[in-house]
Amino acid sequence: MNISKLKFPPLKYNQIKKLPDKLIYGTARDIYGQYAEEFVMFSTKKGSNNRAIMRCYPELIERDGKINVPSLYIWFLSSNCSGQGYGTAMLNFAIKHSKQIGCNGNFHLTADTSFMPNRIPHIFYRKFGMNTTTPAINKKLDKFIAHKKNATHRDFEIANMYYPPLQNKNKFLEFIQKKFLWCKYLLNGGK
Repeated sequence: MNISKLKFPPLKYNQIKKLPDKLIYGTARDIYGQYAEEFVMFSTKKGSNNRAIMRCYPELIERDGKINVPSLYIWFLSSNCSGQGYGTAMLNFAIKHSKQIGCNGNFHLTADTSFMPNRIPHIFYRKFGMNTTTPAINKKLDKFIAHKKNATHRDFEIANMYYPPLQNKNKFLEFIQKKFLWCKYLLNGGK
């Protein structure tokens, strides 16, 4: 049969694409008077109950010396299956979602010690690329990672963490540089 001469050639059906391992379902809700979005990531594998939940909302923060920088605040992030990639996948989704809602890929959260005091999330967030406002805490976290140690509530306090990492500049050095440039300007006769 010559298909090229048919007025209506037979339909070609697209092959069914394989489902991804993880899907995300999102809703918006009012939680304690605060509008927040809730995303649930779940497994498409048969018999798997793995899931992660993230609640977040956009806000304006001070960041890298600038005020009113839009950032997605992750109010709650939890996974029922540690080590399966759900937390990392949810943080990668947070970057994309932050870009979609006008936060330029910025997000921040509070790393809490109360949910799992014997295995706090600070190290996980640091491995993802987040940092705190305190360089000493960042260095301590890096040491724990280098020695492959788990941190407990005795090692770290509750900490605010930011992505992309903050530019921790030494304010004293910045002040000296500005003064030096000003003196140089004056010595050159204001040129």
